[in-house]
Amino acid sequence: LGLTILIAGIMITAPQKKAEQAEIDRRNSEAVVVAVSDIQAATRISMDLIKESRKPHDEVPLNAVPAAKKIVGLLTKSEIKKGQVVTYTALDLHSKSQ
Repeated sequence: LGLTILIAGIMITAPQKKAEQAEIDRRNSEAVVVAVSDIQAATRISMDLIKESRKPHDEVPLNAVPAAKKIVGLLTKSEIKKGQVVTYTALDLHSKSQ
């Protein structure tokens, strides 16, 4: 009986601990857009070139793009390396395709 209670207690608290850790991770990080491959200058941004991720606050540059939908269709002004956080500075904000 004691072993059954112990196992039940572990099964109940494990998902709660996982949820708590996920909340801590969320609070200690920011949503950003990252290049999944090298993107050349003058390239129109599409969803296959970028992904949404989370980075610790101290790894997020100023002007980082927080959501992919904000930049799909824009042209890049400069090269963006694979794994690099995409910033608004690297994008031509007036180039949205129609």
